[in-house]
Amino acid sequence: MPIILIGSGGALFGWGLENDWDYIAWAGIGLIGAGIIWGLVVWLWVDLHTW
Repeated sequence: MPIILIGSGGALFGWGLENDWDYIAWAGIGLIGAGIIWGLVVWLWVDLHTW
């Protein structure tokens, strides 16, 4: 799932920049950030066996 968020965020970011839609570009950055955070949480959960 984090890969899907990062990939779709990159696509939205590029689409927003291409069409001068700032809100779409910021939404893409938000999806990239969410994907990175989700990936780190899952990695730490599996690695440290916490939660």
